[in-house]
Amino acid sequence: MAYSLKETEEAIGDVTNLAAYMIKEFKNQKAAIAFLDGYDEAVQILGDFPFGYRGISFEYRGYEIRIKPFGTYNIFFIVDNVEDTIYILRVLKDRQNWSLILRSQKEYHF
Repeated sequence: MAYSLKETEEAIGDVTNLAAYMIKEFKNQKAAIAFLDGYDEAVQILGDFPFGYRGISFEYRGYEIRIKPFGTYNIFFIVDNVEDTIYILRVLKDRQNWSLILRSQKEYHF
């Protein structure tokens, strides 16, 4: 079953900021484009097999938050089986304190 995909404004901002950082700090537009292409690919894979990724032991709106590693980043998402939709909440660098970031986020914007 293929799920539809929706990204929060926060996830879109994460991805945009990460690509912009690569361009600004490293002057590497190719790396930014490769990151964006890789992200799109990783997200599309979620649509076919979202439960192949582990939960992180806390929830958002009653849904278990799951994590998909993506290079040196992590894609955090929930799965709504009623709507057959995957909601991407955040995309964070693996070295960030993602647990604190996710726990402090009370509301996501779609």
